[in-house]
Amino acid sequence: MENDKDNVIQAVVIMDLFNSNFSPICNQNPMGLLPVAGIPIIDYVLESLVSGGVGEAILFCCQDSFKIKDHIKKCKENKVPWSITLDVQIISSDTCQTMGDVMREIDAAGLVRGYFVLVGINSITNINFTALLEQHKQTCKKDKGAAMTLVYKEVAWEHPLISNDKSLLLAADGRTHKILMHQKYKPKSKESAVSLPLECVLQHSEVKLYHNLVDAGIAICSPSVPPLFSDNFDFQTRNDFIHGILINEDILASSLYYTMLKENQYAAAITNWKTYQTVCWDILHNWVYPLSIETDSFYKNTFMFMGNHIFRKTNSSLSRSCTLVEDVLIGAQSHISDMSTVSKSMIGSNCMMGNDVVIHGSHIMNNVVIKDNCQILNCFVDDNCVIEAHSNLEGVVVSNNVCVKEGSKLRGIILEETDSNDKTLKKTSSESGTEWENESSGKEDDEYVGFEKEWSDSESCYSSDSSAESSLPDSPIPEDTNIFLQEVIDSLARGYEDNLKCDYLILEINSSRYAYNIQLNEVNFFVVRALLSMPILENSKNVLTTVKDILKFFRPVIANYIKTKLSIMDCLKAVEDSCIKNSWLEGRAGQIIHLLYEADIVDEDSLLVWYEDLKENESPISNQTSIVKFFEWLQEASEESEESD
Repeated sequence: MENDKDNVIQAVVIMDLFNSNFSPICNQNPMGLLPVAGIPIIDYVLESLVSGGVGEAILFCCQDSFKIKDHIKKCKENKVPWSITLDVQIISSDTCQTMGDVMREIDAAGLVRGYFVLVGINSITNINFTALLEQHKQTCKKDKGAAMTLVYKEVAWEHPLISNDKSLLLAADGRTHKILMHQKYKPKSKESAVSLPLECVLQHSEVKLYHNLVDAGIAICSPSVPPLFSDNFDFQTRNDFIHGILINEDILASSLYYTMLKENQYAAAITNWKTYQTVCWDILHNWVYPLSIETDSFYKNTFMFMGNHIFRKTNSSLSRSCTLVEDVLIGAQSHISDMSTVSKSMIGSNCMMGNDVVIHGSHIMNNVVIKDNCQILNCFVDDNCVIEAHSNLEGVVVSNNVCVKEGSKLRGIILEETDSNDKTLKKTSSESGTEWENESSGKEDDEYVGFEKEWSDSESCYSSDSSAESSLPDSPIPEDTNIFLQEVIDSLARGYEDNLKCDYLILEINSSRYAYNIQLNEVNFFVVRALLSMPILENSKNVLTTVKDILKFFRPVIANYIKTKLSIMDCLKAVEDSCIKNSWLEGRAGQIIHLLYEADIVDEDSLLVWYEDLKENESPISNQTSIVKFFEWLQEASEESEESD
């Protein structure tokens, strides 16, 4: 019996996304119960595991685990197909805040017995996990350090799963499929060039580059993966793990590989509202077969097919004069009234659509009432909502139990119910996942929550208690480097104030580096920049004394990053930038350089090269009195040293 158990393929399903991409819809219910084409997403995931040969699934929940347990129990009672052969364990923890925390809990509890499949609750696929697991085992025989095989699907560059999500650049050995570089870009990124490390080309006879891959969040893992998370607590996300392995491959004695799915295999991750809609349509178009709109039912043929990818439950009802255009799904006991039109939309169970209603590109959940003469364009309407007559909603996310007043005209907002029965209106950015597309949008400049709009540059949330049309200020998102700089400043300031060990601070900095994909030379620059930008300096009565104390306290941090000629030049450039931008360092560039020189952080040769660059580039500090005096002193000291020799 023990041997039989060892042969069962295990899968770990991370049941939380650890972000607010589907807020507020997933605030009340876990992500696993979010309906996708009418079926809770957890049913698709579990059915795909069974179809792929998995025998045991470990569901790790950090939110509302009791709701997941109730759902699993009901599925077993109703004999949902996956429940017959799949052994499901539900593990819960309220303390886990990241995927890395989950993996460390799994390692501590010894939940996995060997090689296993790692998927997210947002991963939809029809692949054969057994074949992929065997492929990974063969890779491990050739490379004992093979920790993970990442699963990708190659698609056209303009495919919505790429254009509406973070695009990926992958460089790998053409023969072994070993990953050499893994870099993600923001949606709609305008970067026209990529930087490929020279060693990737020099050390490998054949290098393949991919820029059109769908990352479904699926990986085949070796037994070493959970311990790697435990040994490196700065691995908080999947990307942290990938970048950490690639950067420290020799130190960690681990490597990553990839595999490409075949044309008839489907894999996608629902990461935001745009990819949510894409996957819904893919399921409706049967691209994910054998997963379908009847995945959660033991009984089949409960839908009536009406052509043009239109499906309705046999017990739903349609008025003679209503029109269903294409790509429509209508749930049980729902009714569409006279002269209403529905296209490219999903309607749940027990919904009532009034007369002369237009619904396009929208997702209507269960028990929703939409009264006469309403237009619902590119919206998500959660359970138990009422849209009163003559309302016009475009690109709106409506949370559960909300009543939209008669004659409302709302565009690009989020509606939530509050305890006082007032509605909180929020405008949420694409970065938090609520920007959809809107085919009928008017002004190109408006920030928008809809289906066809470009991704916004704002990641702030705004609220208004008065009107949906209140003016909202623009708040451009900082670049990743600026976010990284601020995080380093915060870490160093806290470490200085609390007298923390520098080793811990180095781990924090490295964690932020992996999170924002910061290059090493940029890390060198920003660490020094952060040291000279700490809040304590702004209010210091004696800035130079405080800088000296800071350099002494953080000497281990500086030594960790500033240790080569190139890194010293990064350090000096950071000093130049700091002295130009920070008012408390105005006129003190020479003294700062002198402190670095006395602390043996920078050397004379590098200083002279840097000084020539300052003069050649006509830097604002090149003629600063303190700089000129320092280099005069340096020259004199060098001449005296030569004479004494």
